[in-house]
Amino acid sequence: MRRWLLMAVVLSAVTVGGLYAYRLHAALQYDYDDSFDSADLGARGNRAKGITNIALFGIDARPGEEIARSDSIMILTVDNTRGKLKLTSIMRDSLVEIDGSKGKINQAYTAGPQQAVRTLNETFDLDITEYATVNFDQMADMIDAVGGINITVYDNEIKETNRFIKEYCVEQRGIPNFEDYYLHEEGYQWLNGVQAMSYGRIRKNGTGDDWQRVNRQGRVLQCMVEQVKGLSIGKLTDLAAKVLPNVKTSLKMGELTPVLVGMMRFGAPHVEHFRIPVDGCWDYSSDGAYIVFDTDEAAEQLRQYIYDDRLPEGAAENG
Repeated sequence: MRRWLLMAVVLSAVTVGGLYAYRLHAALQYDYDDSFDSADLGARGNRAKGITNIALFGIDARPGEEIARSDSIMILTVDNTRGKLKLTSIMRDSLVEIDGSKGKINQAYTAGPQQAVRTLNETFDLDITEYATVNFDQMADMIDAVGGINITVYDNEIKETNRFIKEYCVEQRGIPNFEDYYLHEEGYQWLNGVQAMSYGRIRKNGTGDDWQRVNRQGRVLQCMVEQVKGLSIGKLTDLAAKVLPNVKTSLKMGELTPVLVGMMRFGAPHVEHFRIPVDGCWDYSSDGAYIVFDTDEAAEQLRQYIYDDRLPEGAAENG
């Protein structure tokens, strides 16, 4: 559940880094995937000039594991025509067709990013030809590196957040004074890395299950981008140097730079968050294991959001 937060840091770093990409180039080191075949992805063709879609995957592979499901699946849309970054979360339990068989969409990554990207393209009629994957545990440190976040916490989220704070501090970080990190009241407030990490993980005991967890993840990501916008070039370089070694991607820096420079021509971009399936367009399978929806309808909703820059009827921006 912490992989998506690393995505936020990576996204934040490249967002502000557009105008300074050449200066940062020497500091940015990451795992470039030269085996990724962009010709075998089932991409439907670029729909609009100035719009680039990139698949983002978060995995939780343990040391020595070569096969893992994608805990988080997002589509990052860089919209240079409108000065926007759009993030679309795909619910990981969505029932889709993967290489001729039905299964949860997060299973596609067990065959690698090639299959995962192909599944996104074939399911939602998309044009994705690049991806980035993250697998990292020390997200609280990364949130602290950007100065924490300012976010609204609701009353029903406090108890569950504090439960995770205790678990995270004691079990993973060995921090004895975990009570010092507890949240005590609802409202707009500053959260440090431990607090924000815990807030982003909650989903049980009246906090909205996976659906609201995805929305919280989107809100945290947007807050992190806002924090990074104010970083100096030196701090941004330091942050990127810490984060990007944990990223595996098909993107070359030389390919990424023109996209980022174009994105920044309107100034710092506006960040939006959306989710598929949208409310009212899905159901659970009879055994409750899968999220079932009309993928053709979802593909049209994505097209409207990504290319026409409008939310489908009855949908609302998440986060």
